[in-house]
Amino acid sequence: MDSERFTRLSERQRDYLRQVFQHRNSQEIAFAANVSARAVDKQLQLAKDIIGANTRFEAARLFAEYEAGVEHFYPASALPSQRAFWPLPLPVPTKARSTNALTWQQVLAWGVIIAIAAPVAITVAAMVIIALELLFGVHL
Repeated sequence: MDSERFTRLSERQRDYLRQVFQHRNSQEIAFAANVSARAVDKQLQLAKDIIGANTRFEAARLFAEYEAGVEHFYPASALPSQRAFWPLPLPVPTKARSTNALTWQQVLAWGVIIAIAAPVAITVAAMVIIALELLFGVHL
């Protein structure tokens, strides 16, 4: 794929393609960019034509590969890269990461952590309340 095609994309088109690659639809992109969904569709159509892709999703995939510096190899010659499981990223948006990019293993780990931590925290809170009642002789 000729890299000149990607340099011809506007910054708006690049941003929209990044969001399409994150599986957002036109209405979600439009809401985030404070424009109409039709304007988003038009920019994505132009980007698709510039890149020479058949669909917006193919254009987004090709652009993501271009940004990542992925070179096209015969599939058997390159192993897929896996994201590190640990350290476990927070399951909520942060300034550094505004989108949820957790793998299914990380989601499962957070589910187990929350399932164990929530009852323990409630039990400890109840024990503290009981201890304070006994210490001060106050019944709530």
